[in-house]
Amino acid sequence: MEQPIPAASELEADLIKDLLRSSWIIESARAAVYREWTPADETFEASRRRAEDRASLLEAALGERGKQPDAELVEPHAVWIRSLVGTPGEVALGNLFLARLGDWVDGHTAGFMPDGGAALRALGDEERGSLSWPSEFPAPPPFEPLPPPQGEPPGDVELRIAVLGDLHIGSTRAELMARAAIADINAAGVDLVVQLGDITDHGQIEEFHNAADVLGDLDAELVTMIGNHDVYSVSETKLMGRDYYPSVFGRAPDGVLLERKGFHIAVLDSAEHLASPFAPFDLASGAFLEGPGGAIVRGALTPPQHEILAEVAGPDAPPAFVFLHHPPQPFAGFPPILFGLREADAGRLHAVIDSGNVWGVFAGHTHRNARTRDYGKIPAQEVGIPRDFPFGFAILDIARQGYTYRFLQISDLELLRDAYGTAGDIHRRYGLGPADTRSFSFVA
Repeated sequence: MEQPIPAASELEADLIKDLLRSSWIIESARAAVYREWTPADETFEASRRRAEDRASLLEAALGERGKQPDAELVEPHAVWIRSLVGTPGEVALGNLFLARLGDWVDGHTAGFMPDGGAALRALGDEERGSLSWPSEFPAPPPFEPLPPPQGEPPGDVELRIAVLGDLHIGSTRAELMARAAIADINAAGVDLVVQLGDITDHGQIEEFHNAADVLGDLDAELVTMIGNHDVYSVSETKLMGRDYYPSVFGRAPDGVLLERKGFHIAVLDSAEHLASPFAPFDLASGAFLEGPGGAIVRGALTPPQHEILAEVAGPDAPPAFVFLHHPPQPFAGFPPILFGLREADAGRLHAVIDSGNVWGVFAGHTHRNARTRDYGKIPAQEVGIPRDFPFGFAILDIARQGYTYRFLQISDLELLRDAYGTAGDIHRRYGLGPADTRSFSFVA
């Protein structure tokens, strides 16, 4: 269905600008990948030209808003695309996935273009007309459980934290996979569990209560945060997260600072309380789905959370770990920029890391194992989730000298075998990430 676009007055001007920035990066990165594919198959030359022409249109729209494009993020985003689609013919449906990224641009950005996006859409229609779809989707790759990651902490472990990614309770398989992860976390004997938001899938009160029941099986202390899926109640079609979350989890979603065994644990509720103007978009079909799109996907921090960061950066403060739903900037995954923490807040986080007190930043939201960036030697790490491939959680073993990070797949082989059948090659490439994003050591 065609997605109606709100008037500019109905959407924050900086969010529109971020949409255009994101779309320019996507089209420029698509052009770069098509350029690399052309020597193997000359038919991709036309796709390269169309992507470059679309990028030029988006650059002009950015210029009208006084913004230059983010050229430095094109290659990082192209790296992300290559990690999923490989070389021509290497990954099943890879060329179709690459085209679908352009469909996202059309749906989300065309309405903010000077001509209503007519030229952008025409190029997109030309690209879609060139595609050939298979009569059936390929079978998923075989079941191959992941070997447990190795790594020894750089000293005696004083604090063990489990990091439990987005749960999405209310979606298919979410509760089963969450309970399996919790059983493994209990067996690991952790001191604290940090859950990274998107506790629910539709932001509905019954999902909050169900999630609380699931999380109630944890033996260790639990701290949660609110995610963008928790902000908007789909059944009530309004923003209810600031009411529902405290009623179930006992605090306002404005962050909390814990001190455990001489370490600061900063938990930041980075979901922005603003409804999305778009319906949900399905990359597989390249179309918007029926129903409201929930909260916007970008993150932001409230004034109380900036006060938490100020305390983390204090001159006599202990080593700290920062947990939040949204990865910081620059975010080069999909959609670039837009899916991360608002730049002003990411800049404040960067300043806090420069204080020397922060040992690591850990984010949810993306459903993958990935390194968003490094601040010097301080990692900003995205953590995979129980529901989606590779189906697991992370453990931090913290010593006075540093820590190890390990992403562990759930141990229930029966559940894993069934869940593997839902993950195709592209999905697996997306969620798994390279080995150094699944296990690493930090020495202070």
